[in-house]
Amino acid sequence: MKSLKKEEFLRLIEAKDSFVLYVRSEIKKDKIREIFDTDVVIREIEKLLGDKADVFYVNVDEDSELFFLKKYKLPSVIVFKKGEERTRLEGINH
Repeated sequence: MKSLKKEEFLRLIEAKDSFVLYVRSEIKKDKIREIFDTDVVIREIEKLLGDKADVFYVNVDEDSELFFLKKYKLPSVIVFKKGEERTRLEGINH
């Protein structure tokens, strides 16, 4: 899983690529248990996808240029197909 910067995100959207984006917060990890849970699950998703789609993550605390991703609840896993958001998963239900 690779970290994603704003320029790369915009390039993926413009190129109409398909990919998975994991939006998380390191600062809020201790307060939001689902972040820890999603940290575990996203690695399994990455294994299942193999080379079908790239999996990226962003830590909204680290990159101020990614402020626009704060619209997503933490944690979120967003599936983009052909550059468009197709599915959004927020948190993990037990």
